[in-house]
Amino acid sequence: MAKVGDIIDGKKVMLKIEEGDNPQDAYCTTYQMRNFYSQFKDGFISNLDVMNYIQHFKAALMAKKDMTVVDVCCGRSLMLPLLRYYAKNIKNYIGVDISETNIKEAKKGASNKELKENDLKTYYPFDVDWILTSCSEMAEHIEHESADLIIYTSAIEHMHKDIGYQSLKECHKIMNDNSIMFLSCPNTPGNGYDTQYAAHIYEWGYDELKEALNEIGFEIIQEVGLVMGAKEMNEFYATQSTEIQEFYKKLKAYIPTQFLTAIMGVPYPKASKEILFFVRKKNENKLF
Repeated sequence: MAKVGDIIDGKKVMLKIEEGDNPQDAYCTTYQMRNFYSQFKDGFISNLDVMNYIQHFKAALMAKKDMTVVDVCCGRSLMLPLLRYYAKNIKNYIGVDISETNIKEAKKGASNKELKENDLKTYYPFDVDWILTSCSEMAEHIEHESADLIIYTSAIEHMHKDIGYQSLKECHKIMNDNSIMFLSCPNTPGNGYDTQYAAHIYEWGYDELKEALNEIGFEIIQEVGLVMGAKEMNEFYATQSTEIQEFYKKLKAYIPTQFLTAIMGVPYPKASKEILFFVRKKNENKLF
């Protein structure tokens, strides 16, 4: 277990990077993404809330019957409400997080349900469990080749580059040959320590992350752009064909910016501020 202020391998666990902190001295940050369920309920939402809802919903739709689903850096387990409705027949859910505080919140229910320990077995139609550990050593606690679906959303940027790289190696160990990993993060070319968001330590660039995945033994089977900035979106679509520009103008005339910026990057991952890779293990014997 780790809490804010602890030192692991000479690096510090932090809530987020504050002014004066050197991100290269940080092991990880435990700051969680906003609870998009609460944001929608409250009525104030940003494009990140929309983007995070969409990507979690998509991940839930990928979870199929009898699957073991591992949620890496699960935080308050925002996946669970969607899995409960849209993936009822999975075998089990395993949430992994380094923060005991985060896991305690997850056990209460990601959608603010006041669940007690005994309620978990009846509230969720599949087995649920949490493992309190760093994702850089989770293969010591999860059976190798046992995970059918790994959900790793917007989390690798919350750790030192070396720890993030090791976490991907751990994912490789616990995946079987048919597993898929749902991996998303910011797209920040150049110096990854110069982050878009204060809670982040190291943000990988598109090409850099692809290279790391290849080195570890992964192949990318699909790429998605998750979100664009409003200004960048306008500039990008101004360079496209006349037909695409007209299509974009019609969408922009109706769809609120918070939603539009969360969908218009989908076909253009490299031009997006955040990216999603669907990843599996390399297997030279695969025929497709």
